[in-house]
Amino acid sequence: AEPTPPADPASAATPDPALAARGYSAGVRIGARVVDVRPEPAEVVVQVGDSLAMGEDVEIVAYDDAGDPVLGIRILTTLDSRAAVLEEGFLRGVAEGEAELRMAIRAPPASGTGPPEIHTFSAPVRVVGLPVATVDIQDPGVRFFTGSIVQLHARAFTADGSERRSVEVEWSSGSGRLATVDSRGFVHALFPGEVTITARAEGIEAAFSLEIEENPVATVAVSGASRARTGDVVRFSVVSRDESGAEVGGVPTDFSVTSFAERTNSGASVYRDGAFVAERPGLYRVVANAAGRTGQALIEVVERGVEHDAIVVGRGLVADRPTSDLWAFSGADGRDYVYTGTHLGGQRMLVWDVTDPATPVLTDFVEVDARVVNDVKVNPEGTLAVITREGARDRRNGIIVLDLADPAHPVIADTYIGDLTGGVHNVFFAGDILYAIHNGTFDVHILNISDPGRVVEVGRWGIDSPGKYLHDIWVVDGLAYVSYWNDGVYILDVGDGRWGGVPAVPVEVGHYAYPEGNTHFAVPYTNADGHRYLFVGDEIFDCEDCVSRNGHPGDGSRGFVHILDLEDPENLREVARYEVPEAGAHNLWIEDDRMYVAYYQAGLRVVDVSGELRGDLYRQGREMAWLPTGTPDGVVPNSPMAWGPQFFKGNIFVSDLNSGLWVVRLEPRRKVPVS
Repeated sequence: AEPTPPADPASAATPDPALAARGYSAGVRIGARVVDVRPEPAEVVVQVGDSLAMGEDVEIVAYDDAGDPVLGIRILTTLDSRAAVLEEGFLRGVAEGEAELRMAIRAPPASGTGPPEIHTFSAPVRVVGLPVATVDIQDPGVRFFTGSIVQLHARAFTADGSERRSVEVEWSSGSGRLATVDSRGFVHALFPGEVTITARAEGIEAAFSLEIEENPVATVAVSGASRARTGDVVRFSVVSRDESGAEVGGVPTDFSVTSFAERTNSGASVYRDGAFVAERPGLYRVVANAAGRTGQALIEVVERGVEHDAIVVGRGLVADRPTSDLWAFSGADGRDYVYTGTHLGGQRMLVWDVTDPATPVLTDFVEVDARVVNDVKVNPEGTLAVITREGARDRRNGIIVLDLADPAHPVIADTYIGDLTGGVHNVFFAGDILYAIHNGTFDVHILNISDPGRVVEVGRWGIDSPGKYLHDIWVVDGLAYVSYWNDGVYILDVGDGRWGGVPAVPVEVGHYAYPEGNTHFAVPYTNADGHRYLFVGDEIFDCEDCVSRNGHPGDGSRGFVHILDLEDPENLREVARYEVPEAGAHNLWIEDDRMYVAYYQAGLRVVDVSGELRGDLYRQGREMAWLPTGTPDGVVPNSPMAWGPQFFKGNIFVSDLNSGLWVVRLEPRRKVPVS
């Protein structure tokens, strides 16, 4: 928050003496006269990379009901946006887009008694991009035949190489007789000949020359599987031939799909590469349009049939404090354990013996100076655990290293603070290296933990981005997946070696950001069919659609699981999603082609992630089971808030913020015959 300093008291409005008698300060009493707060100038515009000085370039002014300025009032300003940041008295443009400047004052309540009220006001801020320096038209890689319609794509770049994604592009054709082009870049080839298509953005042009050929395509044949389940990705191929029967190559082809069912929504999609996937059972017609000629194929889709029942095996109720993350493992004593953290003043890591998963037994706890013990991780050998600390009384947080010689009663081997005073939110083991997510620097701090009693920082990695926020890290096979909130997910080489990275000196491999932001968690997975994906979760609170179960706006969570194709880590692309309506994804675990999602107020969700993935898995019948994790005797009664899942020895262990530990088993659902 950036306060606007009050004016000279001598020039300030005279407060109501009656309010003074009720004990309100002068600043609060003046607030009673304020009916509006707005910036001057009224339209705040800043360019990416530029800054505006608050109080000089932008002045925040309070007004009374007569439209006169109210002096001597203290105004707090904040900015919640990915497009701009407000820090140290300057409003800085970060990315092209819109932001909302929020302004607040304190004033006496309308009743005249009670604590002061906060009155809020808002104004838009527009962040404009840097000027366009170059425009590039991508080659579609197809031939242009008469009668064909092909879309061209143009990309605009600034002088520093940054892409302007929202810039308006104008298209024109050098010969409207040979080819036309619309405002979206669709070229309609009319007659044979050479023509130049031009794209213009902010006065900068790019040209694309193409040759239109007489259309030789006479027939189009479409082939693919004739039967599939909902959620299965089926590939349709197209062969175009001329009058002589010879195959024609490079033909621009588009696909469409229709359903024979009498429904408003066909329930299926077909992509430009011929990939088809259905959400609903039924008979579908897939049509290919190749340079104005069409062919078709039929496919019958049946129910996926993967439904299971989620059976509660056991519970470890935590009713006196909120529960955070968990880790399940086998201890050196041959017994099985789950460690759970605590949140919102919890101060403890709880130790559960789950050798008998039906009756989890609380054997001990480790109490530390921390309001939040958000994360707990155990090394693969089961000899060490690390718990994170946030909100320590002395503001020196860091991590706690636990010796697990007796896993039922772990003892503190070391308290490491170093430069991690601002609090650690998450950690991850990779051999003798521990990667720690620091709330102070918002960098990844790289620690050597080979000597548990003498932890040493050996490296650090972070991005250079205003307003950055770092949330989590996951490491698999020498690649780290770093969740950088609104800046997206980063992939780092931390030992894979193909990009030159080593554990203490990471090298960036790839990056992906999406409009929703709030990148919270990222886990890679290669399924049994060899498809490699990165599963990326959101965590969104305080949004317009974030309505709680009680109908309170801003209280509920939203967000879903983005599924990225990971075949080329340098060029990530989003291909699918899993989204439960009106709920928010939190942590997830993937094993044996099943994704286990702790979906906050939607409880535990289990999803089939076998085969190729496209579209929305939730709508495709890929959800196998779900379990609401609320309970009447929880911290918040009957309110599921599933936090973290882990599949371990045939059971799913789930932590819930409001109810503690759950042990769940899946059983195939038996279909009851209808008589």
